[in-house]
Amino acid sequence: MRQHYIPRCYLKRFSDNKRSIHTYDKIHCKKYNASLMSVCCEDDLYTMSEEYVKESNERGDGVINRFTIETDHFAHGVEPLYARFLAQVDEIKEDWVTGKDHYRLQFLEKREFALHILTQYFRMPQIGDVMVDDYIRMERASIDMIKEIMAVQTGNEDFRKLEVGVKCEKPALHANLSYLDNETLMTFANAIANNIFVFMISKENDFYTSDFPIVVSPHLKNVSPMYMGLAQYGGELTMPLSPSLALSIYDRAYFKDKVELDGAFVEASNKEVRRQNFLRYMYATQHVFSYKNDFSLIDFVYNLDGKHPFWKPNHKTEIISGLGRY
Repeated sequence: MRQHYIPRCYLKRFSDNKRSIHTYDKIHCKKYNASLMSVCCEDDLYTMSEEYVKESNERGDGVINRFTIETDHFAHGVEPLYARFLAQVDEIKEDWVTGKDHYRLQFLEKREFALHILTQYFRMPQIGDVMVDDYIRMERASIDMIKEIMAVQTGNEDFRKLEVGVKCEKPALHANLSYLDNETLMTFANAIANNIFVFMISKENDFYTSDFPIVVSPHLKNVSPMYMGLAQYGGELTMPLSPSLALSIYDRAYFKDKVELDGAFVEASNKEVRRQNFLRYMYATQHVFSYKNDFSLIDFVYNLDGKHPFWKPNHKTEIISGLGRY
């Protein structure tokens, strides 16, 4: 079953007909009009196994089925609220453009927005792979330490030779480590909401989006990536919200000169549009999307080097114990 990691309610905002989207494919170096059903999705990304569902229901953890994450959480819960919130932001933007009102999001509204951004970021397959991998390596390190302790305390070398594997139900583990962990979500959201939100307007609908739309640009080197980099010192989190609107969230401690812009909607310069689109292109794993079917920036960069760049965030944790590295 094909399941979206970027919801169609978001992708539709970059479509001129709500069914398909102008697409540039970095892997195959071609442009085409893709169905919204065929992009930003993977087979059974959230589908849990029958065995896991049966064991969970027998334990009394709650009544679930194989598609609980896909349907109950995302389709019936998160995504309708996300679509409604984005529509409200559109209304605020129109009021700024027409001069009717200059409303700025308050902290609680910024936190709600941050929760949507985090949910979108955490459900990305690349981020899920990193989080699950970190967890499994931590478990392996713990198992090896226990084996070593038992061998030392008992004098039995056979404990060191025990083969103990780590099993997991990846969709459930990914969910419970990230977008279903309310404590983690709120901790991250509070940190992000405390920063400076600046909304960039493109009157010509020029903003791209991609299959990896949320990007952090570090403005300082060698900074600890707090909150997976999403709220790090000197960081700028960017995300396109529609062809006419992009959001930049600036670290409040470093970007003191932007405090007066917090919550403001400002017209993006041509240079700013190119910068935002460049980030979407560089971090896209395969697909970049343009409402106007204008991929001239990508053509220009590709013609310089004859190949497409594939940047990606590095969140892999180095796990070190007394027994080595994992």
